[in-house]
Amino acid sequence: MMLKAIIFDLDETLTDRRAAINSFIERLIARYFPDSDEDTQLMIAKRFKEADHNGYRDKHEVYEMLVKHLRWVNPPTADEYLSFFRKEIPLCIQPMDQLFPVLRELKTWGLKLGIITNGTVQVQEGKIHQLGIREYFDSIVISEEAGVKKPDPAIFTRVLNRLNVMSSEAWYVGDHPRNDIIGAAQSGIKPIWFTRDGNWDYSEEVKPYRTIHRLEELIRIYTEHYES
Repeated sequence: MMLKAIIFDLDETLTDRRAAINSFIERLIARYFPDSDEDTQLMIAKRFKEADHNGYRDKHEVYEMLVKHLRWVNPPTADEYLSFFRKEIPLCIQPMDQLFPVLRELKTWGLKLGIITNGTVQVQEGKIHQLGIREYFDSIVISEEAGVKKPDPAIFTRVLNRLNVMSSEAWYVGDHPRNDIIGAAQSGIKPIWFTRDGNWDYSEEVKPYRTIHRLEELIRIYTEHYES
């Protein structure tokens, strides 16, 4: 079947979320712990990353863990912290290495491109705007707006319909084994696992169509797909 579209996850796929979180932690420290010493700052960074759980923990729960585990002089309210996070995190966002050359190459092949991302419209739209990648994408679906989130097949179906392609005509690229790879596979889309340092758990019923460690590997996979 001819490949017509590639759909991407956003965080830790198109964006370097690890770098963004390091930048956000610096802003958090500057705002709430301006007089902290180096050891305290390292502790704050460690506690934040534990609470954040790579972005997969509810932000209200993250807030509660931070209030409990950090040595605040005057902790913010939940609303204040969440407002700070939603305002600052998009400003910290950084592109994954080789993002723009890869997107440009994919577009020269005439492929339709899409994004499916879990999260709030404010934060995820802010990241997309900050990255400056909107022009490359034919459809962007954000879970808050869609009313459904990955790995539910309904959100994958929504972007397929918007792109006007069948599931067998699309690849999906993402980093999260369950939300991205299993979700895409259960929707009939060939999943490509983007992991910088992981090994697939082959006890899972689903396995990736391909595994990549750098975005530019997509170019090679696409070339091999059409040479085979």
